[in-house]
Amino acid sequence: MSGQIPDLPEEKSKKRIAVEVASEGAVGAVPFAGGLLAATLSALFSATQENRTRAWMEEMAEVVQALIDRVEDLEAEDLAKNPAFYDAAVAAARIATATSAAEKHQALQNALFNVGIGDGLDADKRAIFLRYVDELTPSHLALLRLADNPPRWFEARGLAWPGGGLLGVVKVVFPAWANDESFIDTLAADLSSRGLTDGLPLRVMMTDNGVKAQRTKPKGHEFMAFISGPFDADEL
Repeated sequence: MSGQIPDLPEEKSKKRIAVEVASEGAVGAVPFAGGLLAATLSALFSATQENRTRAWMEEMAEVVQALIDRVEDLEAEDLAKNPAFYDAAVAAARIATATSAAEKHQALQNALFNVGIGDGLDADKRAIFLRYVDELTPSHLALLRLADNPPRWFEARGLAWPGGGLLGVVKVVFPAWANDESFIDTLAADLSSRGLTDGLPLRVMMTDNGVKAQRTKPKGHEFMAFISGPFDADEL
């Protein structure tokens, strides 16, 4: 059997959903008021879940294909039989179908790719890192990426280092947060509580070299490596 990924089934049609809703509604609407609405919501949410599952399977297929292209003689069956990859794939599917955030999907794709090539992580640590992807928001992940290497963030985008304090740098990078310091504080506290950063001393006076210093702890740097890879967005 080749390592190619089989075609996925076609998306459920709106007409089919309508038929299912009508069938369920005919039963559920009598004698209970609201039964038809409940059936409609059930069908619509089921359809959304199916669509998300299908979309994630396509994204996971991209990961498998990338691994097949990267690792000599590797086939999809090998990955399915790999306990580490299977465990990570099951956890990633649960997380991916519960969110529409592209940043999280990319993080999960990178994580699976890294598991597939051999990330060297303990199974429990890998499970914890996947839980972090589930718990943290795209804003958390973006701030953590900046904290991991502030100068590189600007260099990668061809931008000049802005100077100033750490809080000022964060506001330059994320202007939408500039007038909401409490939001920045919440993000920083959440990352620190998980042992991923040094607490991000946003208002502490420091030298320019201090502001440029890596703010992730070894655990945070390792987590960033786990969720980084070939599926990063171009701008990251």
